[in-house]
Formats: sequence, structure tokens, C-alpha cells
Amino acid sequence: MSTATHSAVAMEVEKLILEFLMGLDTGDFEAMTACMAPDGIWHRQDKILRGHAMILEALAARGSDVRTAHLITNFRLVSTDNVSAETQCYMVAYRHDGPVRADEPSPMNVPFSITLCRCRFVMLEEKWKIAEIQSQPRFRR
Repeated sequence: MSTATHSAVAMEVEKLILEFLMGLDTGDFEAMTACMAPDGIWHRQDKILRGHAMILEALAARGSDVRTAHLITNFRLVSTDNVSAETQCYMVAYRHDGPVRADEPSPMNVPFSITLCRCRFVMLEEKWKIAEIQSQPRFRR
């Protein structure tokens, strides 16, 4: 695979994971699940969520008094070919539990956690989709 193609895949899958996390942080769970393969797997809070319906059901149970921000750093494409890709990055999460107002910032503390995030991607209908997201805690408040 050429360096240009490798770089293009890296940019596409990084954008996809960022869109996924923006959907999570803004409550746009439909947009978030659209980033995933129909049978995609998300290892979340010691549970394995498989497929859009199961992910949406889990997020529907999330209270409205939670605000999060997930930041990605040290992103790298570990492997890729024409139909699959794997990445690694650190994910820094901030979390506030308590009253949340759209027009007000929430109080900020040190990060809630830093995890080593591993993602697998698949090419479906000429678009990259997230096949699996797995995070290994490195630091936790």
C-alpha cells in the first residue's frame, strides 16, 4: 500500500472515530451509531454492546444529568488493507455528573480517565465503518 493511501485511510478512520465520540458527547446517538457497522461491537462500561439497537438501548438509559467530553490523542493506524483497518490511540475522558444546562459550561476537574483505545474498522459499501471499539483503562479518577 502506498504512503498516500495509508495516510488517506488513517485520516478517514480517525475522522470516523471523532464523529462517533462527538455524537456520544452531544447526545446525537443516531449519528454516533451510523459510524458503526450494523453488527459493530462496543466494549462499554464492562458490557459488550453489539449492533445499533443494543447500543441505542444502552444510551437511552443514560441520564440527562451527565456531560462528557472525549479527546483523542496519539492516534496511529496500526494496520490496513482494502477492507479492514486497526488503530490505537489514547482517549482522555472528562465527565460531569450533575445538573447540565445547554447554555452553561459544567464544572471541570481532572480527567475522569485515560484509556488505550483500540478500534477495528471494516469497509462496507465503499465506506469505512467501526467494527469494534475496545478501551483499556490506564488512569482513572
